[in-house]
Amino acid sequence: MLARVWARCASNMHFGNMSEVMIDVTLTTGLNTMAADAAEAEESGYAGIWTFEGAHDPFLPILLAAEHTKDIALGTSIAVAFARNPMLLANIGWDLQAYSGGRFILGLGTQIKPHITRRFGMPWSSPAARMRDMVLAVRAIWQSWQERGALDYRGEFYQNTLMTPMFMPDPAEVSAFGPPPIWLAGVGSGMTAVAGEVADGFMSHPFCTPDYLAQVTRPTLGRGAAKAGKTLADIQIHHSPMIVIGRDDAELARARAAVRKQLAFYGSTPAYWPVLELHGRADVGPKLKELSKQGAWDAMATLIDDEFVDTAAITVTDAVQGAHELARRYGDLVHRLGFNTPYRPDRELLAALLGACRRDSGS
Repeated sequence: MLARVWARCASNMHFGNMSEVMIDVTLTTGLNTMAADAAEAEESGYAGIWTFEGAHDPFLPILLAAEHTKDIALGTSIAVAFARNPMLLANIGWDLQAYSGGRFILGLGTQIKPHITRRFGMPWSSPAARMRDMVLAVRAIWQSWQERGALDYRGEFYQNTLMTPMFMPDPAEVSAFGPPPIWLAGVGSGMTAVAGEVADGFMSHPFCTPDYLAQVTRPTLGRGAAKAGKTLADIQIHHSPMIVIGRDDAELARARAAVRKQLAFYGSTPAYWPVLELHGRADVGPKLKELSKQGAWDAMATLIDDEFVDTAAITVTDAVQGAHELARRYGDLVHRLGFNTPYRPDRELLAALLGACRRDSGS
């Protein structure tokens, strides 16, 4: 069980010039085990629980987690925005915020065009502008419910202009804390700027390197925030770097191979090519994309060189060393941190790493 394995986990770390970095966990377990796993994650000291829209819906597990926890933050990282509409997201976000007592974070991402049009059968166009419109529409709906007033949102992509009392939830349900914050995920400058402008937080992609976070993500978020009269300090940033961890050389080699393969998969997506371009690998993305069309997954991994693996991922050979490396790379860049392991890691090793992060914080 989660708590027994991760009993030594910490809820925060003091890194670099940042006073506190919260440690979150992503739970992808099924509905049958979500309640117990969520309760144990909170007992372990995690600051937040995130769900992921992959093989299952991201919102139903949040309901179970809210029922079986008391204080831990709960969010979707991510729910696919364009698979839904503003009214549906407004309803779900409001209800989960009310039921959790103000602990819910509505985390949204775009996915990519083939999944939106072919998997979900939904429209796709101008993703950054459409996401901006969707967030503003959701907030307009919430405002109409809070004020018991008319709904008159007329955007480029979404128009929400009908709201009658029968369909308005009671404003008292969220009066103590307000509707949930909205966080957006992104890599490219367009979506990142939109997040800075209209979102409360930003979820960085695991493919992003510390250099990309420092040189591209944060400045772009800041420019977007300035457009709305905010500053970068008003935007919370979450990142889940890839971790290579193992007990011996063989386990480390297997973990590294899995991370390399995952990086190759991400690198085949054009939306993520700016990361490769920043690191002088602009030619790698198109090659990866072509190989992905052929289903040549093993060949793709050979195009990700060791230097890039070491740039994008952290190899942990000792818990204390790993905690210091996390601090060095991300301490001044993010507010929340999680671990991304695209393989089945040794949970005791992760527990030791998190324990070292706790000791490093002095808590």
